[in-house]
Amino acid sequence: MKKLLILTCLLALTLGSFATEVNEEVMKIFNRTYPEAKSITWEEMKDGYKVFFVRNEVSYRLMYDEQGNVTLALKYYGEENLPPLILNKLKKNYKDFKVHSVVEEATDTALTYHIVLENDKKIVNVKSDAIGYLETVSKYNKG
Repeated sequence: MKKLLILTCLLALTLGSFATEVNEEVMKIFNRTYPEAKSITWEEMKDGYKVFFVRNEVSYRLMYDEQGNVTLALKYYGEENLPPLILNKLKKNYKDFKVHSVVEEATDTALTYHIVLENDKKIVNVKSDAIGYLETVSKYNKG
């Protein structure tokens, strides 16, 4: 988990090395919503802004449109932040695996969890919806 957090922060710092002029309304909304955010990096996009930040040891990447609406939200974390329903189903269906990392993807229409599981021999990518329907996306042998 710490490696993922460090990697995400380094990526955000690298991408944010250039100054970005952020729309005042977007900045107000962000600051009001995430006053405790740290390591904040903004990037201008064609139709809005992308912001990287860390809050409560969880890394975030949000996409805002020009009006300050979040159009995509990604959260990067470990097993400890997964909803109990999904964690239970993972532990039941993938008994010999541990959760390596999670990317939570939220849009206006869906909430999806992209979960990387691993054991001594394999890495498995699993996708889950908000109610815990699990789908194995890919499997890889280690080493």
